[in-house]
Order: sequence, then structure tokens, then C-alpha cells
Amino acid sequence: MSHLPDDILVNILSRLPAKSLGQFKSVCKCWFSLISSENFVNLHQHHAICDIHTNHSRVFIMSNNSMHSVNYESPSCYEGVDDDAESIVSLNNPLTKEAVGEKLLGSCYSLIFFVCFDECILLWNPTTQKTRLIPDPIMTDGTPFYGLGYDFSTNDYKMVRASCSISSKSISFGVFNLKTGYWKMGQATHIDIEDNPDEIGIFSNRSLNWLVRHSAGFNKLEIILSFDMRDEIFTIFSLPDCGGFSCLGDMKGCLYAVSGGDGADADIWVMKEYGLESSWSKVIKLNFSEFYCDYEMWPVCFTLEDDVIIDLDSWTMVRYSLTNKTIKKFKKRTTDWHDWLVYHQTLVSP
Repeated sequence: MSHLPDDILVNILSRLPAKSLGQFKSVCKCWFSLISSENFVNLHQHHAICDIHTNHSRVFIMSNNSMHSVNYESPSCYEGVDDDAESIVSLNNPLTKEAVGEKLLGSCYSLIFFVCFDECILLWNPTTQKTRLIPDPIMTDGTPFYGLGYDFSTNDYKMVRASCSISSKSISFGVFNLKTGYWKMGQATHIDIEDNPDEIGIFSNRSLNWLVRHSAGFNKLEIILSFDMRDEIFTIFSLPDCGGFSCLGDMKGCLYAVSGGDGADADIWVMKEYGLESSWSKVIKLNFSEFYCDYEMWPVCFTLEDDVIIDLDSWTMVRYSLTNKTIKKFKKRTTDWHDWLVYHQTLVSP
């Protein structure tokens, strides 16, 4: 391939799986330098995020004793199909390496983050196994909530840590830029929310989004607290007037919200035009009686064929065909309860 023009070579390599690129660094010094460059890493991540025909996503499953990465598009990750070494991969635990304990976890594109018991935050790329430990900023009292997002205007990840004062209708927050390596503190006023947001935000539509539930009272609508990654401002907008929302997620670039799912049917609402409250539309209904679970079912992600990956009781994961109403179970690699999230396989370094 050495005779190919550089731009064509870069275009080809940037569309390959991250694991292959890690191996190709050994081909020659030129390839090592190219694949390691910031521009190439950003281009590769861009293709991984935007390519709708190739799956670069994996489901990360974490239990007390193990961590696994699952390629849910591979038939061999499901029961009844012969094993493939690439479909379910065991991961080394970064928490043990850094000697920290995890209490919360979240993700954005290539990176997973753990909020640890000593209030530090561990960033981790499970594909490259690289980590970064950053301190939690000193902030005012209040229940903290977190999120990791990506600022496309600067090609930089940003870690957000915030807490709200319901009485003064304000939010104190810190933003950690991975490129600069420091926290920037801010204050948002006139944010009228009546309860603390969920502890972990979901990145969608270039913004972080937290579900704000109402713990008491009647005729109170749940809302979404949004943080724009470029302008670094908070806004709020309403959810559909049906109540009982359990979680948020991203469906091919659109924010979705799940109503029900906790011992009941689950309705998936998609916000087709971000920030426009009238654009909420119910697109999927999952009937609780179709699934073998006792308590909870949560949508995890969507496949290239628009099947739904669903977590059942934090114990079993399945692939559900909306067309054929069929269910395929993930092969289980642990005998314990689990947490899960979705990430992209890229070379981005935390």
C-alpha cells in the first residue's frame, strides 16, 4: 500500500476497526506516526460515530468480578451459536490498577468514566486500556450529578460535575477540558427545578441531558435538564405529559426517553427536533409480558437492523426484533448482577 497517495491511505485506515489499527502501528515507523497522530485519531472517531452502515459500538457489562465488551451485532454473542473470540471480550479492570472504588459510571462515545468513592473521576478507554485520573473539583454543598460530553467545535471531551440549589434556583458546576487539563467553574441562575437530577447524564444532540424526577406531589411533570457542550449553558425542557419516565438515551443521534419499564410496559419517546417540546413522538412500545423478567426492562441501544438490545433485571440482556417479535439472549459470562453502558471502539486517549 506504500504506493497509494497519502490521502487515500488515510481514508482507508481511518475506517478500519480500532483493534486492527493498534496492530498496524507495527508495520513501519510511518504508519506508527500516522495512526498515533491527533488528526488521525479524531478522523477515525468521526467515522466510528457517523458511519451508519458499520457497527463500532459495544455493550460494556460490569459485575463485581468481571468486565466484558460485547459485540451485539455478532451472532456468536447469543445463546445457541458457537463462540467467537471477538464477540465477547474480557477486559482488565482499570479500578484495580488505580486502586479506587467505583460508585457511579457513565460514558460518551469512546470513553467510560467512573465516579469513585474518594470523589475522584477515572476516565478509561476500554479499547486501548488507557486511563486518566482527575480530581473532583471543590464545590458547594449539594447532591452532585455528572456527565461526559463531546464538544465538536473544539474536538474535545468535557467532564461536567454540578450540584443544584433548589431554594435559590441555581446550579454550581465545573467543566474539565481533557485538552487543557483543568477545571473551569461556573454558576447558572434562574434554573427552576424542584428535585435533584439523575446522577449521570446522557450525551445526545451535542448536549448532556439529565432526567429530573419529582419525588413528591401531584400534577408535576418530569423535565430534562440540558447542558450545551459548546456554549456551556444549562436549559430545561418538558417531557411528554404521560409521567413515569425511567431513563434517557440516544437513538441514532436523537434523544429518547422511556416511560414505564419498571414492572410495566415501556414506551420509547423520541425528540425528533432537539429542544422542540412538540416534536416528542412515541415510536416503540415494549410489552412487559413478552419478556422473562421480574422487575425491570431498560432499552440499551439499537442494532443496525433496528432491533432493540434490552436489559432485564440487571441480570440478562436480550436482542428483541420489533418486526418478528423474537428474542435472543446474550451469553452470560457472570453469575452476578451487572451494570451496563454503550461505548465506541476508537483510539482516543483520555
